[in-house]
Amino acid sequence: MAERSWGFIYLVSVTGVTGVREKLPANLKEFVARVRKVASQPVCIGFGISTPEQARQVARISDEVIVGSRIIQLMETDDSLLSVGNFIKGLRHVLDELPEEEKR
Repeated sequence: MAERSWGFIYLVSVTGVTGVREKLPANLKEFVARVRKVASQPVCIGFGISTPEQARQVARISDEVIVGSRIIQLMETDDSLLSVGNFIKGLRHVLDELPEEEKR
């Protein structure tokens, strides 16, 4: 698939359905390394990323972080969208403070 793909690789961090997860798979770093051996495209990781700390962990091993389900969940519970804004600010904060040498 890597040979026929362009743009980026959307790497699914967990098997199963998308949604909020308590923790990321223990073997995610090794999985990303295996994909990088056959793909030259940027690797973007999504599925199950629901906290700023998880986003930080993923940013250390990927080119981009994709968060979806947690944002939808917050939108469904807060019509004002303040919780969405606060969540995104929290994501941005942990990603901005990540030292360059720790970013992929």
